[in-house]
Amino acid sequence: MNRTETTVLFCKLPHYVEREANLSYSTPDAACFDICAAINEPITLRPGEHKGIPTGVKLAAESPLWFRINSRSGLAIKHGIITIAGIIDTDYRGEWIVGLLNTNSESSGKAYTIQPGDKIAQVELPFPYKAIFQEISSTEFEKLTTDRNERGFGSSGR
Repeated sequence: MNRTETTVLFCKLPHYVEREANLSYSTPDAACFDICAAINEPITLRPGEHKGIPTGVKLAAESPLWFRINSRSGLAIKHGIITIAGIIDTDYRGEWIVGLLNTNSESSGKAYTIQPGDKIAQVELPFPYKAIFQEISSTEFEKLTTDRNERGFGSSGR
């Protein structure tokens, strides 16, 4: 079955990390695109610890499409690092923050350090859609307002 290409608008924030892998599909048949950590210095996740990792990017797909944040299999299998919180709604306009959890037990002592620019998650659009990225200025992005805009992470209530 063929994939349907859809334009995804994005703008880079000042702390965005330029990396070829960022916002790209690793192979022509990949179901997900990669997203990277936009950090200035390494962040270590101790066993059992979770943190929100900034990506330095805002993205907007055409309604009603949404994004699902998925764990990278290599991080999960080799290091016990998984994503937590998985859907970014079509109306969210804030910076993407990827929740990562170190699933290793405290007794294992297996901490994991995320380096600036590391691939931290893979992102999918609902099948059969595939993102074609179009960068726009932050001024243009701000015009893509919604009722929700940058409110996220529990803003809709308990």
